[in-house]
Amino acid sequence: MENMANKVARIPNLVDWSTGEVRLMSAKCGSCGTCFFPKEHYQHRPGCSREGVEDILLPSKGRLASYTIQYYPCPPPFKTEKKITPYGIGLVEFKDQNIQVAGIITDTDLKSLKLGMEMETTTLTMFSNEEKQEVVTWAFRAVK
Repeated sequence: MENMANKVARIPNLVDWSTGEVRLMSAKCGSCGTCFFPKEHYQHRPGCSREGVEDILLPSKGRLASYTIQYYPCPPPFKTEKKITPYGIGLVEFKDQNIQVAGIITDTDLKSLKLGMEMETTTLTMFSNEEKQEVVTWAFRAVK
């Protein structure tokens, strides 16, 4: 369980940590059953009537479906106070929800990445704001 007491999400309605676990805020369409992220992304399937959309939280853990390693800084408007290069970008699959979400891989030896390995949702501190809070975005790390 992460200490989230002094953290604030960079973009609201993407990440929830109210249960003690970091989880992505998604939605599921009642018409076609599609889960999508972010939850405001209502244009999820052409031709769908998009009725009965309900908010859901994705599980905290999924499987690494794909990844790449970047050797250059994240392009603006993304900013961090500390150097994170090189960093991984992972596509994590939440199988029961039939959705894959991309995110930065943090706190993980990039050489140890393997397709299918278990990953958990976490946060990445981007910078501190004027209120001395850590401004975070979602990320993934290998389950230890």
